[in-house]
Amino acid sequence: MYQPAPRTVSAYGELGAAALIIGSSVTAGKVTAAQLPVFLSQAASLAIALLVLLPLVWIRHRHGVFRVSRRDLLLLILTAFGGMFLFRVFMLYGLRYASAAEGAMITGLTPAAVALLSRWFLGERISGRAGTGVLCSLAGIAVIQLPQFLAPGGENRPASLTGMLLLTAAVVSEAGLSVLRKKLSPDVPSLLAVGYITAFALPMFLAGSAVELLRQGIPVIHPADVALVVYYGICVTALAYILWFRGAAKVTGGTIAVFTALIPVCALGLSHFVLGEPLYLRHFAGAGLVLAGILLVSGYGRRRGNPCTMETGSPSAPRERNA
Repeated sequence: MYQPAPRTVSAYGELGAAALIIGSSVTAGKVTAAQLPVFLSQAASLAIALLVLLPLVWIRHRHGVFRVSRRDLLLLILTAFGGMFLFRVFMLYGLRYASAAEGAMITGLTPAAVALLSRWFLGERISGRAGTGVLCSLAGIAVIQLPQFLAPGGENRPASLTGMLLLTAAVVSEAGLSVLRKKLSPDVPSLLAVGYITAFALPMFLAGSAVELLRQGIPVIHPADVALVVYYGICVTALAYILWFRGAAKVTGGTIAVFTALIPVCALGLSHFVLGEPLYLRHFAGAGLVLAGILLVSGYGRRRGNPCTMETGSPSAPRERNA
């Protein structure tokens, strides 16, 4: 009887825990968007994340490996703006108009978006398998949205067009992070890159926070709100990344693809059990198509070549490309 090696078992545990945390970011984002100012809450979460990341970066790279070239520095700034700042802004505002369940399915489009952006901006060829995966993902979202056109205004109405457009923009922003990482020098360590990206994104959110405070004044903060921001900073932004990369370093790309597919499933389940959002047949049908698309685009089951390990729906859990 086959028994997986302890190293493999630990990798499965780390990837599974990371997928659950990343999936929870959609649920946490839904609550955050409803209760807290977007820019202020995210600035606080990034500041908390830096308190965790900076000591790790210092321990690992204290021997002077903090320097990066001007080109890489510019790419890291662009990555912070698109992959973290715009991603979170679009995601959180989009969740004000969409349910967490629908947000989970939209974020499942990220691997397909990475494939398309890589084709357009990097000239990478899209195989027939990956093209089929892109179509499956798009079909999954269409299935979720179909009732909106059949019965507009009903109780079973999906997300508004505004919410869907904002969430799609978030997916494109997150996918752009993967494309920019491919242009980043391989000499820039992953942990160092994430430290820079988080540090660069923080002042962007602080600027938005200043505008929010001028317009809305100082918000009333409850203990539950503080706990939510701390969770978003430590778990979603820092811990998920650490767990994901520890696990990803021990397994194949195909295995990583499977756990990538678990992320929207976890998000969908949490939206139901934590937020009490109803799930309909269209959610399960759409989820199945999106998951099939993720596995096809990611190259799961491919025997030859390098499986394509795409970016997930969270700025906190990329592949060995930006953390």
